[in-house]
Amino acid sequence: MILTVFKNVGDRLSVADAYQKLISLLANDLYARNKASGSLGGAVNGGTIFLDNNGYYERIR
Repeated sequence: MILTVFKNVGDRLSVADAYQKLISLLANDLYARNKASGSLGGAVNGGTIFLDNNGYYERIR
């Protein structure tokens, strides 16, 4: 899911934009918000994206 939103290394999105794009991928899913949050958190912990102090996610790997 993360790689469909952050297609290239260096892509940057605000927290709100990334969250909304992930939710839109799962439009008919009852748990879309939970899955989007889990996907962002897992990608940060896995080192795929980085959350900076200004509120932007950036793909680093």
